[in-house]
Amino acid sequence: MTPLRTALLVASLAFAPACPQEPAADRPPPQPAQTPATAPEPWLYAPALRDSIPADLAVRPVFELADGRRGRAEIGVAVARPGAAPRLEVWEFSQNNPRERLERVGEARELVALDAPRDARGQLDAIRTAIARPSNEFVRMRGLDGEPEAIVAELQRMAATVRDAAASPEQRAEALAGLTRALDDHLLFTENRLPELLAALTGTLEVAAREPVGERRVIVTLREPPHRLTFARTGERWALSDLQLAAPTNEAKTPAP
Repeated sequence: MTPLRTALLVASLAFAPACPQEPAADRPPPQPAQTPATAPEPWLYAPALRDSIPADLAVRPVFELADGRRGRAEIGVAVARPGAAPRLEVWEFSQNNPRERLERVGEARELVALDAPRDARGQLDAIRTAIARPSNEFVRMRGLDGEPEAIVAELQRMAATVRDAAASPEQRAEALAGLTRALDDHLLFTENRLPELLAALTGTLEVAAREPVGERRVIVTLREPPHRLTFARTGERWALSDLQLAAPTNEAKTPAP
């Protein structure tokens, strides 16, 4: 077991809730199985992240990328603080210290600017390269709960929250993290479509049509602008796997100079 995984096991045991044992005779009869309201989150290094958050910052995890051989990890986070626009950042952690604990090191790096063009890629290419290394372990939540039509409304709500300066930092960070989960890895890291999607989720967007494509894909076409959003099922959730974003009508009809 690598040092990083050993530290993770210790942290997991330290944060695991105690489970008191009762005599078998006192236990209630078994109840029918129930589906949990939400699936458990997959984060392996939540204790290390939680211990590193400054008091004035709201933080929600976006991905974890661990290099067990070197005892290092990178955690992508959505962050928000009062009076500032939310950001996507990459925080670096290392276990190479006298305490042999995974702790944050260095300065935050902006993963990608949310108001920049698609070719302004920030740290995306570096993260993609690290994900591709066989020795690294990558964890990310993908997809949102509900049917695609309902997810469209949820995307609008989250985008509005990200832009809302009156919303709390916790709400804005959670909304930004949710938007990243709506995109599959290709749209988020390779095509860098999050800033474009965020800009497109304005005004009142109504679903005009739903077109199933096989058993695990659905194309949702909006009324105006006629965006085409392709959703692919990932487990029990739906994630965007393709975006065809149309220009608004007033922009599309503007005559050329």
